[in-house]
Amino acid sequence: MKGRRLIKSQIIEAWSECLNTDYQNQRINSERSLQASMWSQLNKRLGTNRRLFIEPCMTIRHRGAIKRLYPDILVCNSCEVISVIELKYLPRATPQFTKDLNTFDLISTHRSSIKITNERFRGKMTDDMKYSLSKSILFVWAGVHAADKFKQDRIFSEGHDHLEGCYLQLHAATLHNHAPDIYYYEY
Repeated sequence: MKGRRLIKSQIIEAWSECLNTDYQNQRINSERSLQASMWSQLNKRLGTNRRLFIEPCMTIRHRGAIKRLYPDILVCNSCEVISVIELKYLPRATPQFTKDLNTFDLISTHRSSIKITNERFRGKMTDDMKYSLSKSILFVWAGVHAADKFKQDRIFSEGHDHLEGCYLQLHAATLHNHAPDIYYYEY
């Protein structure tokens, strides 16, 4: 994962803190509250030249059709999107990756045509920017889910070659009467 070591470590730290504080104190009870906690923990770690977007609309023309995607969190530096984060909150279920991996693949293959804007409808314009997607973008899937016995190499058996070298999976496997098992995989 060349070029994204700092943001990768900040995301891993934010994930761990999100689970060790908010999840452990029963403040996370939905995907929205997981999103809020992750945003807050990540925002504490980012410098002033970073920007976070929550559920921005990404419009992609794919096979003649317009697709609108709404990733949970985007992290930008001063001019580019450097990370796309998808969150899942399924504390009693086995995690599913296929839909999110297909979304990441779609974004990855169309990244040169995607722009994210920071527009305001009213008020003073202070950062009227269009952010392109970085060539060294980091895609992150992060989920709270029931412990399962899946194997780390499972995702690439599904043919998501565009994500190799730029994909990070963060896990919090829930357990009865114990803190979640927090771990991650890099691809």
